[in-house]
Amino acid sequence: MAIRKKGKSKKLIVAIILVILIAVAAAAIAYTYKKPSSSSQSLAGVQVGNTFTYSITGSCSNPVPSIDYPGFYQLNQTQYYKVTITGVQGNTVTLKTDWVFNNETDVQQQQTIDLSNGMMTTQEGFWGLYPADLKVSNLIYPYNSTVAVNATITKSYTSGNRALDYYGISTTQAYALDPTQSTQRTLYDEVYFDKQTGMLTNFNEIQEYNNPQLEVEVIYALTNTNVWNV
Repeated sequence: MAIRKKGKSKKLIVAIILVILIAVAAAAIAYTYKKPSSSSQSLAGVQVGNTFTYSITGSCSNPVPSIDYPGFYQLNQTQYYKVTITGVQGNTVTLKTDWVFNNETDVQQQQTIDLSNGMMTTQEGFWGLYPADLKVSNLIYPYNSTVAVNATITKSYTSGNRALDYYGISTTQAYALDPTQSTQRTLYDEVYFDKQTGMLTNFNEIQEYNNPQLEVEVIYALTNTNVWNV
């Protein structure tokens, strides 16, 4: 799906700032749990001390009527969003995030992700880590997902080419913050992650609302890592 960019940065519903980090995880993980195999081989491609830094930007097709929502404004006040791997034990990876804003405010959070099933200790935390060396048609989490890798592409970086895995999903649901249930929200997500490490490199999401008609785009892009030269 081609990602569209419309309009300039405006303000949006405050809930988006709270859920955007788990938007893909919530939409993608279908809980069809299977018992993990007895293999002791780790699915993790990251190592303790690895860091990954992202830019976060957002745009909106129209102003949100009636109310001034601060959440969307904060997206475009992001100085950087940094993920640091703090522990790897089997299929379990622990990490720390620093969401630093232009006013130097640093919102820190801890997260643990089980790469076998995608389970996280904090549903509002960073989600963009997958098993290493997935192939096309492999499930993004081998024991707890119905979403599979759609393609593998090659992307050129300063230090050379790297293989990225990709999947795209779309979901439509009633918007939870509308008590009348008359607002539908459709999400179109594109996720790219590094094949070797399993770490997110790019996330594009379009959110379309019907009441009022509104289109929102949120973009995460890797800007720096100590694993390779971006």
